[in-house]
Amino acid sequence: MNKHFSILFMCFLLLFSCEENKNSAQKNESVPGNYYQLSEDNIEIFLPKYFEKYSETEYKELILKIKDQRLKKAELNRFNYMKFSKGNMYYFKDILSSTLISAKILQYYDFSKRESSQILGMMSQKCEDYAFFNEEKCKKLTAGFSAKGLTKVFKAVYEVTHEEKVTYNTCYLISSNYKTLMLNFYSVLDTDYNKYIEKLIIK
Repeated sequence: MNKHFSILFMCFLLLFSCEENKNSAQKNESVPGNYYQLSEDNIEIFLPKYFEKYSETEYKELILKIKDQRLKKAELNRFNYMKFSKGNMYYFKDILSSTLISAKILQYYDFSKRESSQILGMMSQKCEDYAFFNEEKCKKLTAGFSAKGLTKVFKAVYEVTHEEKVTYNTCYLISSNYKTLMLNFYSVLDTDYNKYIEKLIIK
């Protein structure tokens, strides 16, 4: 395997060291899931089982079928923002739940730990602005940075609430092999996706 591919795995061994001992046994287990091609950008992402990839048109049709009008409006706002921003966009949904994943290709950004606070500030501001627009509240739960060779990873987890409903937005900003990718996981569960991100292949 190319050294750039294996760097992602090594990088996450350093990420959130306070949890490393607790998760070490789990990381050694095989992780069930499937690879999906981000064909236009020569990237392969590894996701849990039961996810399906959607085209832009299919994803919008999926949103329009949402019965909750407030949620439908929020998802359409997010979809339109991602659709019209620069860079290729890829969409995934868990067919057994409401978990949504978006993968956005960004202009290459070789960030370091020094820029972490700035990245966190921009992510948090976007989350707060988006939450305010949709009559929600956004709260940062965790954030962390890791680097190994050409690979840089920044992760932040947000809790988004509307009345009694709570969702979680887990964001990964990943730069490796002169490419930068933003992954967002939207779910009703606060799930750690590190073991899937470790298997990411950026060619």
